[in-house]
Amino acid sequence: MRVKRIFLVIGVILFFVNEADTQVINFGKTLPTRSFGLTIAPVYNVDNVFHYELEGMSWLVMAGYGIRYDLDMNIKYGYYNGPDFFSADVQYLFRETRKSYYSFAGGMHKWKEYGVDLTVSYTHTPQYWANLTFGLDMDIDISVVELRAWIPLNFGINLDDRYFIYLEYDLPVTERSWDILGGGITFIFR
Repeated sequence: MRVKRIFLVIGVILFFVNEADTQVINFGKTLPTRSFGLTIAPVYNVDNVFHYELEGMSWLVMAGYGIRYDLDMNIKYGYYNGPDFFSADVQYLFRETRKSYYSFAGGMHKWKEYGVDLTVSYTHTPQYWANLTFGLDMDIDISVVELRAWIPLNFGINLDDRYFIYLEYDLPVTERSWDILGGGITFIFR
């Protein structure tokens, strides 16, 4: 129990010291069936040349629900220096092995313009408490036809079945993407 408290304190410190996540939290695993997830994440957008008003700190709040073992849904609200971000998506776990999860997520967002979000991710769990995730995260704005893509690199720590702490770096892939740094905490309510 003492070790869990130490991890929780470290996680809370990391949460406040390290900025967090992109528009999608990138994990291959879905939420447990009939459980709710609440994530709080500060966002730090680095050197955004095309959307300079978004540089710096932002905040993201996400709520999710586990529909089935292999399916969950999420809604997100992001407070940026410029326009706010709203989105809804569904994640489908299409393959699972003993220590690996493969999933696909898709949804819609409203941020300056309306757009489509698509993510494919792979999560490896070398130990129960450790999660390593990478994938491809794409945002396609419909009204101005702008494509942004990132490769999310995510390290997560399972404190127990109720808390999940993560650090993420999103490597820009397209010209209109930017570096995103982060970390956050997810609470799971069963």
